[in-house]
Amino acid sequence: AFANGVSFTDTSITTTLLHAIDLKPNIFLRKFPNEAGSYFNDAHTAVAQNSDYAYISNNRVIDKAIRGVYASLLPSLNSPLLLNADGTMANSTIAYLESQSVINTDQMVRDSEASAIGVSINPNQNVASTSLVTVAITIVPIGVARNIVVNIGFKTSL
Repeated sequence: AFANGVSFTDTSITTTLLHAIDLKPNIFLRKFPNEAGSYFNDAHTAVAQNSDYAYISNNRVIDKAIRGVYASLLPSLNSPLLLNADGTMANSTIAYLESQSVINTDQMVRDSEASAIGVSINPNQNVASTSLVTVAITIVPIGVARNIVVNIGFKTSL
């Protein structure tokens, strides 16, 4: 039924079997009754389902964010950073790096590629001794309605 285009309702492939195949996780085409065409069951990848990289759409978002943050922060590489007396970054330095980090990611939110993207820089990093700045980017993905349940019934009044 996967290869010959026959509707799944006309074969021995049950919904339970399709669900089991989907949980593996496999990608396959399926048909729906009274609807023309074939549809992908999902966009799984070959990693654990609780991974950030479990779905193709999430991979695109993370990859684009990585490219955008890289392009935004590259000009700051090997540049002087204003530090506090204890070797940690000054608030102005943190604010500058955070503002540079979100130049491209804010556009991703405006384009509905992500629900929200946050940037965090730990102010206690001792850049004077390590020459290392760690920037944490967190992404709230766009939701996906993988299933829709409709409850329908009669009532005597609304």
